[in-house]
Order: sequence, then C-alpha cells, then structure tokens
Amino acid sequence: MSRAGARTQRVGQAARADGTVGASRSSVDRVHAALREKILAGAYPPGSRLKLTALATEHDVSFIPVREALQRLEAERLIRTAPNRGAWVAEISIADMRDIYETRVVLESHAIRMSIPRLSPQQLEVAEQALSRMEASFTAGQESESEAYEHHQEFHFALYEPAGSAWTMHVIRQLWASAERYLRLAASVRPAPAEFVAEHRAIFKAVQEADVSAAVENLTTNLRTTERLLAETYEAVPHRVG
Repeated sequence: MSRAGARTQRVGQAARADGTVGASRSSVDRVHAALREKILAGAYPPGSRLKLTALATEHDVSFIPVREALQRLEAERLIRTAPNRGAWVAEISIADMRDIYETRVVLESHAIRMSIPRLSPQQLEVAEQALSRMEASFTAGQESESEAYEHHQEFHFALYEPAGSAWTMHVIRQLWASAERYLRLAASVRPAPAEFVAEHRAIFKAVQEADVSAAVENLTTNLRTTERLLAETYEAVPHRVG
C-alpha cells in the first residue's frame, strides 16, 4: 500500500472510531437526561430500584450507556449504588434538604459578592432580561411555570458566573439539581408569584447599585424562605422523608 493510501486508511479508521464514540456519548446523554427527568418528576420515587436490564430495554441501548448514565446520576446524588445491591433512587430527607440550602447560602453569597465588582453593563442586562422573562412567564399562568423557573435559574447564574470561579459554579449547579428534586416533589411549594418576583427584583436592584451587603442579605432571605416553605411542607405531608 502506498504511503498516501495508508494515510487515507488511518483517517478513515479514526473517523469511524470518532463516530462510534460520538454515538455512544449521545446515547449516554439521552439516557441520563431521561432518567434524571423521571427522578426529578417523581416517576421513579425515592427508594425505587433501578434495574440495569429493564433500563437498557426501555431506552433501547446496551448496558454500557446505562451504566455511564447511572454513574452521572450518582455523582449528582440523585441515586445510590452498592455492590451486589445495584442502584436505587436516593431517599429524601428534611435534613438533606436543609443541608442543600445551607450550602447554597454559603456558596451563592460568596459568588454574588465576588461577581458584583466584575459585572459589566452587558452582563447586568442579561440578568435583567432573564428576570423580565421570569416575571412574564409567571404572569402567563401555571402552564408557563416551568419556563418561569428556567428563567429563574438563568437570572441567578447570570449574577454568579462573572465571579470567574469554575469550581464554585460547578458545585452550585449540582446543588440546584438536588434542590430542584425537592421543589418538584413538593409542587405546592411556591411563594406567591408577585412576592417571588419582588424578592428577585430586590436582589437585582442591590447588585445594580453595587450594594454587596444588601445583595447578600436579599439573596439569603430568598433562599431561606424557600427552605422554610419546603420544611413546612415535608413535615406536614407524608412524603418518604426521614
């Protein structure tokens, strides 16, 4: 075989290999997203077993993408695994929920404190637009509530990301995923939309005015209000909590 032919063959082999890896990665992403959504929505209740064979059949994939998806979910603390016991959806508890929110207060206060001196007018505009979209979605009614909470996350992250700490944002994202599970399993836990939006407008106003103390105080109040409402709900309703 000529040198040019050998080089062409190697390129073709690499392309096929990359395609295989890409397809496998796509399967992992798809299975992970589907399982995560079912856990957050309560379709797989806390404590329920996740059987490898059943999941592979359900998603029409081999065991490998399922195993990788389960590893991701375990890293997100949404499932637990043990040798000879397999995987199961993590239980929920008031203590765990409080731990999530206490940690969020610490990290998100730090992030907003570090971001304020670094925020550009353009970044402030991104946050304000997300806040306006959140308010509009709440005003549109219950059918747009999921969109409202997407914009809610966009608003917060727009204020945290200028801090420039990749690790802080990584952990905050993990905590938001864990908190989302508690919020969605207790769907009735929602401050009145007008109150919720007002709290976030107060956060934005303090950030806009570069008032670090007020921004941290308003953010902390917002997080602790949600923590309190969740605790009251889980104490009153017979969810599977410990």
